[in-house]
Amino acid sequence: MNWLPRFAVPGHGSREAGRGRLFVYLALTAIALLLSYQLVLNRESFSSVSRWATGKGLTSAFNHAESNSQTQSGNQTAEVKTEEQPAAQQPRKKELVLAAMSYSNMSWVQENVPNWYTNIYRADVPPGEAALTVPVNKGNEAMVFLTYIIDRYDSLPDVSVFMHADRYQWHNDNPLYDSVISINDLQLDYVRESGYVNLRCSWVVGCPFELEPARYFREKPEDDGHPTAVEYPKGFLELLPGEELPELVGTACCSQFAVSRERIHERGIEVYHRARQFLIETQLGSEISGRVFEYIWHIIFGKPALNCPDARECYCRTYGYCNKTDEELQRQWVWRGLTLPEGWPDVDPNAGLQKRDEMPSVEYWRK
Repeated sequence: MNWLPRFAVPGHGSREAGRGRLFVYLALTAIALLLSYQLVLNRESFSSVSRWATGKGLTSAFNHAESNSQTQSGNQTAEVKTEEQPAAQQPRKKELVLAAMSYSNMSWVQENVPNWYTNIYRADVPPGEAALTVPVNKGNEAMVFLTYIIDRYDSLPDVSVFMHADRYQWHNDNPLYDSVISINDLQLDYVRESGYVNLRCSWVVGCPFELEPARYFREKPEDDGHPTAVEYPKGFLELLPGEELPELVGTACCSQFAVSRERIHERGIEVYHRARQFLIETQLGSEISGRVFEYIWHIIFGKPALNCPDARECYCRTYGYCNKTDEELQRQWVWRGLTLPEGWPDVDPNAGLQKRDEMPSVEYWRK
């Protein structure tokens, strides 16, 4: 198509031609500028793609995003690190809690049960003068056991084993009366299953029943030969308010037992605080207040008031002593008195033996 007019007015045609050429020049200039701008854009795009391909752009962007994330959620990052702390803060599988005195020789523990974490409380040492002690030395081992439960309520191991300090004790339930044997043979899986396990299976002292709380509460008899029976009803009602006073209480003596963390937690920490405060404030002597706890631990930890399992089954499940003959069961624990023969166990094995039908209850309660 011919964009120039076919007929032109004289003098006017040259001006029109000039305008046409100017329009063409402007159009070409605009096109050139557009092409140059497009080339610049393409070069920047290619440079950017090259940086991402080599990782430089990715690293820069990641660092920028990470910086923003830390600035905006620094607390969350700290919380995650806290949750990922190493297993050192995880609860232990098992611990020993030993009620000792300042003069107690505890070397037997490290020498014979080194695989147990051990808490040795020196009950007669004032607070601040021993690594582990108690607010006041009252209630015998009960004060130690309650203090451990209170202090460790939120960091208890799977299983806590509560024992007296001496290695050889008349009430340890094996032929040598040896705490090491009781500890090493204890079936921890059974403790976890049962929740609470008395370390003594023999019925001598405590079973089939030892106390009659409801009758003593009703009749209030005088019983100089059994002061714990007289004081037990009042102690029970103070320690476990709202719970029914049992007609009969029976369990093997003598305040040595194993408990799972879950069973301890079935009662709130305030229950243990109340129990320890009872010991702090009571006017009862430690022998009596300690024995009140001796016959209430199993109830605190969810067992019935009469807790005297069959001895054969008890030895099997608690220690793995299964398939014993009647004669072997008779020899598992024998009565030698409240004090083992001097020099035990390096003495005549028949030393101090007493007839099994001579029940030690009267001697025990009047000790």
